[in-house]
Amino acid sequence: MHLALLLLPVWCGVLAQSSQNEPSAQVKLRILPLDAEADWLQKQTHFKTVHPDSSAIWAELQQVLRQLHSRAYIEASVDTLTRVGDTYVALLHLGPLYTWTHLQNGNVPEPLLQQAGWRRKGYEKRPLEPLQLQHLQDNLLAAAENNGYPFAQVWLDSLQMAEGQVSARLMLDRGRFVRVERLALSGELTIAESYLSNYLGLRPGTPYNRAQLLRARRRLRELPFANLAQDPTVQFTEEGAVVELTLDKRRASRFDFLIGVLPNSAQVGRMLVTGSFTGEMYNQFGRGERIYAEFEALRPQTQQLDLQFNYPYLLGLPFGVDAKFNLYKRDSTYLDVESDFGLQYLLEGGNYFKVFWNNRSSNLLNVDSTLLAGQRLPPTLDVRYGNFGLAYVFQNLDYRFNPRRGWSLALRGAAGVKQIRRNNRLEALENENFYDSLTLRSLQYRMSVRAERFFPVFNRATVKLGLQGAYILSDEPVYLNEQFRIGGNRLLRGFDEELIFATRYTVATLEYRLLIGQNSYLYTFGDYAYVEDHTATRRDRFFPFGFGAGITFETKAGLFGLSVAAGARQGEAIDFSAPKVHFGYVSLF
Repeated sequence: MHLALLLLPVWCGVLAQSSQNEPSAQVKLRILPLDAEADWLQKQTHFKTVHPDSSAIWAELQQVLRQLHSRAYIEASVDTLTRVGDTYVALLHLGPLYTWTHLQNGNVPEPLLQQAGWRRKGYEKRPLEPLQLQHLQDNLLAAAENNGYPFAQVWLDSLQMAEGQVSARLMLDRGRFVRVERLALSGELTIAESYLSNYLGLRPGTPYNRAQLLRARRRLRELPFANLAQDPTVQFTEEGAVVELTLDKRRASRFDFLIGVLPNSAQVGRMLVTGSFTGEMYNQFGRGERIYAEFEALRPQTQQLDLQFNYPYLLGLPFGVDAKFNLYKRDSTYLDVESDFGLQYLLEGGNYFKVFWNNRSSNLLNVDSTLLAGQRLPPTLDVRYGNFGLAYVFQNLDYRFNPRRGWSLALRGAAGVKQIRRNNRLEALENENFYDSLTLRSLQYRMSVRAERFFPVFNRATVKLGLQGAYILSDEPVYLNEQFRIGGNRLLRGFDEELIFATRYTVATLEYRLLIGQNSYLYTFGDYAYVEDHTATRRDRFFPFGFGAGITFETKAGLFGLSVAAGARQGEAIDFSAPKVHFGYVSLF
């Protein structure tokens, strides 16, 4: 077998010499197997029979031999090559079909074999496929490198090949065990080493893991406040592996605003201008923390204030805390106050599980006596909730801020007690006390989901599939001021901000993006929703949809965005004379 393979370069030289002496004309190739039927080769392999010149014959013969070797004909070789006129005739020696008698485990630990995907039955009375064997060896080396053995070596021992039968023992020399010693940080970014080691999964004392190191470049690219100046490197010392990172500061803290122009708004019957102003700061204390504040004016006399704080890896442990406060005033009708405190268990890359406690109260600001006439219950009441819940967030995107491939998932569920509080003004307006007919304490469950999947298309484009939903489950009636508020630039585009009230909703999104820069893209989208509006005073179900297009582009001054959208409920005509236009600007510092 080895002699036949060594003869191949000789045939290459013969062909090259003959091609120099012949005129440029097409030649034919005919391959005749010596130990098989004449048509056997055509059924088992694919090759061309007509070539531009004799030099192409050599490449084609090599290609045929590679196919045969991969099919376990290890001895396959060209015995004789002759030329008759314009036809080259190759006599092919196949040899026996080599099959495994057995491939035994020599000294490889079982956990590493399982990680490498080795199965004993896959190497018993099965054809010997060199690519399969190479794949096994590569997987075994990768498993060793990911478990603290970067200098491992793999080979076959006691190899026996006779009369088409193969047996061997799989051997592994793991080399010395290596742990991560520390991270060596350089560059202008000020960041705690404990934060990065937890975020990247490269904690001191843990076994060296090559896969984690390869993921570190992408993970660092996802940090909004860090810029990786050069690829991570590893220096092996007697104490362990030192991971060297050069990080510069990236502008991530921001101030931005978004202005919406809604002609002929359904909310006020004329043009409505909405706006939001946001401030966000990252890593001000060198611990990867986030501080967020937003003020929104969504409709006439309606404002919202949102404050958030997140501190990851508390005391260098894989735990983080986050706190949120939200104040929402709905014109002169009611005021919502909500607080949320959570404890996160942080996974690699910023993904996390979270337990949280949520408090929310909704207080009536004004009582309209005309709304009580002719009905037993008003649309809004004073309510208070205390909820305990769980949340899970996972992202696997190639670039978190403008992804082209990957997916993300966020789940949240809470259960708690809803309390209806008595309102003295409502009781004074009623001849009889309707609170006596209500269940003042009841259980309520709230769930939400957000999922996104990005599929790369062409060279610089992606298709986004999205699904967002939220659901209130309760045996008791739900009031207007308990519902979710959707519609607008963030959710269900093409509608006025928070125009639609829902007890349950699901919004599906299809979006096409043409990427024109790292943070810049053109896009067109369609949103389609299922909405349930089941409250104490009405029951409704409908299917709104919206569509439009926009652009987000990055300049030295910041990020600019412009979008135009239109929407309607199913069965209603779309009013193209009143599109929803949003203009946004993000200033980074």
